[in-house]
Amino acid sequence: MHTFLNICGLVIDFDTRFPEYVGKRCEKYFLGTEKPKAMASDIIEIGVSNEDIAKSNVGGVGEMEAELYAMNIPLSEQLPMLRRMMTHGVAVSCDGNGFVFTAKSGVGKSTHAFLWQKYLGKERVRIVNGDKPIVWFREDGEILVCGSPWSGKERMDENVCVPLRGICLLRRLDGEDGAPRIFRASREETLDFLMHQIYLPTRKNGRLATFGMLEELYRKVPIYHLITDMSQEGVMVSSKCLLGDVSLQHSGGPSGTESAQED
Repeated sequence: MHTFLNICGLVIDFDTRFPEYVGKRCEKYFLGTEKPKAMASDIIEIGVSNEDIAKSNVGGVGEMEAELYAMNIPLSEQLPMLRRMMTHGVAVSCDGNGFVFTAKSGVGKSTHAFLWQKYLGKERVRIVNGDKPIVWFREDGEILVCGSPWSGKERMDENVCVPLRGICLLRRLDGEDGAPRIFRASREETLDFLMHQIYLPTRKNGRLATFGMLEELYRKVPIYHLITDMSQEGVMVSSKCLLGDVSLQHSGGPSGTESAQED
């Protein structure tokens, strides 16, 4: 049965076996079971096979959740041709500005985002997506980070898109001398790191589009290495730098050159 979802400014036509489950599970994105008549956005048709569902049924999540999870693969294949990119990370919004913390699983990106909420306040910091935010490169040059239904075991997400103002490539401080610190990542470091934290399409045109978006991301968005532990000090280091960058951009100053600590 066809179920329509609004994700990252797109209408997704999902041919699902479990329309009631998808409607409830994706309530924030749900448009209904009839094709929207007045949507100017692109409509993407997605379907998954029984084999796809079986492969995604890891840890006994069940067929309904496995089908929804499997859906993000064919969607991710198509996104680059629509100037969008599926990523692996935690996206937050602070005072209306978007930031992404990305790292290998288990490093502590979710914990760092929750600490932002704890120390900066939940009225300021919202979790946009806890696992697979989508980055949208709009035609007007603005880069947004958007929520999606694929948000990790905590299922923390919102159907919002906010301007992407900074990215942190997280590494643990464990075993290292010194205090938490943050410093700008080079182009080579950024591309090498992010290549492991995005969905890279199998088709050539999708890969080329993704490489182009990564280059644009590095040119337009401040990207940092953040070496931190799970402490208030780590939050203060990252938030001072990232929010300072936003202030500099709004005042017409250079991006990130004064707020980052050199390693």
